[in-house]
Amino acid sequence: MKKTVLLLASIFCSVIAFAQNSDITNPQEVYLNIMNTDDLTITWIRDNAIPTKMGKQVFNDTPDELLTQLGLQDGIPSSMSCFVMEVEGQTILFDTGLGSPTSLLPTSLRKIDQSPETIKTIFITHLHGDHIGGLMADGKKAFPNATIYINKVEYDAWMNMTGEKNKQQKSILEEYKNQLHLFNIGDELPAGIQAIEAYGHTPGHTVFQKNRVLIIGDIMHGQALQMKHPEYCPNFDMDKKQATESRKRILQYAQEKGLIMAGMHLPEGFIME
Repeated sequence: MKKTVLLLASIFCSVIAFAQNSDITNPQEVYLNIMNTDDLTITWIRDNAIPTKMGKQVFNDTPDELLTQLGLQDGIPSSMSCFVMEVEGQTILFDTGLGSPTSLLPTSLRKIDQSPETIKTIFITHLHGDHIGGLMADGKKAFPNATIYINKVEYDAWMNMTGEKNKQQKSILEEYKNQLHLFNIGDELPAGIQAIEAYGHTPGHTVFQKNRVLIIGDIMHGQALQMKHPEYCPNFDMDKKQATESRKRILQYAQEKGLIMAGMHLPEGFIME
């Protein structure tokens, strides 16, 4: 993908750090990457206070020799991220992060003049806990005024799981039962956002496109490995064969169309070339 495809009006790339309090139980430091294209603004918010790497225990099917060759023997840089898109007069949040005491999402939203109370629309890429945990805060709804958009395939799959696998999902979505909007691929969505099937990581894992921006969710957990070797899956992929097929298809689509990829586990949020 060439840099010339970006057509950016302006970019504020680097990490923005506020305050000097290192107490991560009350995070004051935020990590933002704000990008303005011709028709929208999208902000990467790193939710994790402590930098993360995906180790061999996550990619345990990947040969040690390959990780060493790529300089990744000590782990693959990653993140847990969310995105805020401002487009057509709407503010849309994609995923809500971990929701842990160290979550940077609430503080980060306030740094861009938003808050959990002002967010009216949330798109969920899938229902793993590190993407929906932030829907709750202190046992209550963190986003009391938001409509939550979830692929119906994903919702139905999790609601029909047995045992304890879906305990968190059922609990959170019960709280939001009057605010859920279940959609099918092809449905008309707010701001003309397009939902694209990317199943495999979870049964209904979905990526979202608006113009030149593609929210790729968990297509990749380890960019430095999977951009070059998309055949390798993290243990988190529930159907590895299907996840690999989706990863290859989505990456090829993004590259052919010259899209900016925004991913929840990309170490700096975006892939722009």
